[in-house]
Amino acid sequence: MKKKFNVTGMTCSACSARVEKCILTLDGVSAASVNLLTGTAVAEYDEKKLSESDIISAVEKAGYGASPAKSNEPKAQQNTPK
Repeated sequence: MKKKFNVTGMTCSACSARVEKCILTLDGVSAASVNLLTGTAVAEYDEKKLSESDIISAVEKAGYGASPAKSNEPKAQQNTPK
């Protein structure tokens, strides 16, 4: 399963690297990518071994905030007048 998360509290590239590392160390995670500029993380994981809340807990334990990203967030292009 591939899931996107909002991550708060990151201020530099070392922060994003730390968040990425804490996600990657979880058993069941096959890939993780953190974007400092957008404040998001994407994790690919085995949902039989790990849950969304396990990933959020790991990020919070590292000292950052995390929440599931809403998949139905409106795109900026949809609100642009023509």
